[in-house]
Formats: sequence, C-alpha cells, structure tokens
Amino acid sequence: MTTFTEGLAGTLEGTGVRALALCPGFVRTEFHERAGMRVGTRTGPLWLDAERVVADALADLARGRVVSVPSVTYKMLVGVGDVLPRFLVRRLATRYERGRR
Repeated sequence: MTTFTEGLAGTLEGTGVRALALCPGFVRTEFHERAGMRVGTRTGPLWLDAERVVADALADLARGRVVSVPSVTYKMLVGVGDVLPRFLVRRLATRYERGRR
C-alpha cells in the first residue's frame, strides 16, 4: 500500500491533491469491542491514542510526507524492519502475535 501511495503521490504532484499512507500500528478505538475481540487493557508502548495518530498524520501531511508512521517506537520498528531480511521480520512478527494469544 505504501508503494501504491508513493506512486499516486508522484502522479498527483502539482495538482493540489495529496496522498498519504498512514501506518498507525495499534490504536485504541472501539473497533475491537465492536468486533468482539479481546485485547486486554490495550496499554503499553505499542498502543496509541487515536487523537495522537490523527495529529501526527496531519502534521506529516502538512510537511509534505507521503508515508506517516506515528510515534518514535513505531518509527524505530519500521527502521529496523527495513534493514532486516524479510523472512526474519515475518518470523519475529509471528512470534510476537502468537505470544499475545
């Protein structure tokens, strides 16, 4: 999706229309309750408030960014994920997800 958005943003350049891919991570909303999903207390460094995600996304849009990743924690995770081999990233993500069940 980010690659698509980057291409779209390039195509739209100069038109006054902008595109932004938001990669929010875990966000505290009513979505989980409405979907009947148990997520516990939804606290910790990976859980973000919706208001903060929106504020960070709008700030990135104002700066002309095409991809928005809120919070320092998620920015670091994306940075590490970009340099690790894809198979290792998948393995770590799978291990983390299994540990949450």
